[in-house]
Amino acid sequence: MMKKVRVKVFRYNPDVDLKPRYEAYEVPWFPNMKVLDALLYIQENIDPTLAFRYECRVWRCGSCSILINGRPGAACKTEIEEGKDLVLEPLPHLSVIRDVAVDLSGLRQELATTITPFCVVTSKPSELFKIPPEKMEDFVPTTQCIECWSCVSACPVVTKSPADFRGPAFIVALAQSIFNPINEIDHLPTSVSHGLYNCTTCRSCWESCPEELNIPEIAIEKLRALAVEHGIGPLAGHLEFGRLIRETGKSIARTTTSFLESLEKEVIGVKSPKNRVGFFVGCLADYRLQGVARAVVDVLKRQKVEVVIPKNQVCCGSPLIRTGQMAEVKRLIGTNINVFRDSEVDEVVTACAGCSLTLKNNYGSLAEKYLGIKELPFKVYQLSEYLFHNLKMTNEGMNKIEMRVTWHDPCHLRRGQGLYREPRKILRLIPGIELVEMENPDLCCGAGGGVRAGNRGLSRKLGEARVDAIKEVNVDAVVTECPFCVIQILDAVGEAGLNTKVVYLEELLSSAYAPEHLSNK
Repeated sequence: MMKKVRVKVFRYNPDVDLKPRYEAYEVPWFPNMKVLDALLYIQENIDPTLAFRYECRVWRCGSCSILINGRPGAACKTEIEEGKDLVLEPLPHLSVIRDVAVDLSGLRQELATTITPFCVVTSKPSELFKIPPEKMEDFVPTTQCIECWSCVSACPVVTKSPADFRGPAFIVALAQSIFNPINEIDHLPTSVSHGLYNCTTCRSCWESCPEELNIPEIAIEKLRALAVEHGIGPLAGHLEFGRLIRETGKSIARTTTSFLESLEKEVIGVKSPKNRVGFFVGCLADYRLQGVARAVVDVLKRQKVEVVIPKNQVCCGSPLIRTGQMAEVKRLIGTNINVFRDSEVDEVVTACAGCSLTLKNNYGSLAEKYLGIKELPFKVYQLSEYLFHNLKMTNEGMNKIEMRVTWHDPCHLRRGQGLYREPRKILRLIPGIELVEMENPDLCCGAGGGVRAGNRGLSRKLGEARVDAIKEVNVDAVVTECPFCVIQILDAVGEAGLNTKVVYLEELLSSAYAPEHLSNK
């Protein structure tokens, strides 16, 4: 018997229909079948009035992007999984021409009027341009964009506040012009006015991009660094943590005794240790969320791990890198590499998603660029990742905690590092925990990319969207593994008048060993 797939398609003709509807179709399935194959089958065999856009069928034109089960994707590139139903809809934020075909003319016109479409050179060269390869390094990746607009549809900022940010595709187009080594037109101020600093660097654009362009890395953060160099960045709210890092080595002001200052010794020993790791604390766990740092040590000790905590460690540099303030980054990287190398640890763990992303993804290239270090002397892990993969953690010794919870995926953890199964598996180890998934658990909370510090109003709007999903699942607590997400969601649930707790995964784990210590945040 031929296998089939059920395809539910958004149908709407604005010239005839009063409102949209959905129609379901049974379509023969075959291995390696693409979404476009299903649409063509429906049009050719069931309903010839079905409208959708496609041209090349090999994903070079960018015209066939639609929502596939709620996520932007290329119809000609996205494979249909056997036995998995499909819901196909038009890209959001755009006018529907008919069915899943949207009107792109407005976006294209805006792009053409915003950015000079050609390279402009006013002086006539005496000979052919000779461009060194290093001058092309930033430019070439941006040219891979084919303007499918999937990233604009996936962007949480465009969804909530399009006036604040025109979207990733616009920034990439501007970056093409700015990074072009022979173009004399300066579009850098235009990038700032089009919301360069209103991107949370959540990487939803990267996740949705069929070309897999990591737009925060190839465009956003590099343009922010250029903006700082040219004196038109960062935003006022970013200057404070830049000053604090220069003066104290930490990105936030100390209000109480820090975790590192409270340590009596740098090595927390255990009997017959199974392993020995360094603990990168991070600014927030050191100065504001000291209970998280204590919980990390407690959980590792209970796994028979010796913990080394160098007191001279400093900010990882993430707040500076994300906002383009690169002047102090070399010093921070050098200090942290040296203190952990001198501690003679082969592995370093942290409970901060932003710190682990920076240590893993940024330190390698920047350490080589600034310090000539080709390989870090230690391997970095997010704590949940380390507990699951390296220690094969079990729930031995844990007490029961009766709690209905939902999980929020930090952007820097899920999209930044591909870690989302591991924290859930660790969370489910706790006896009595009922994990209920909310809609879009990886929706950006609005804290990242310097947006919380630089544009608090926009950050609040994004936080409200996160709370809307939390309300629907009716849980006792939201659990996550990022200090910025914890603080942002705490503020958001408080402003919404909810009694929902916001709990750090490490504190919940520690409390499972000693339930009377469970925080009532």
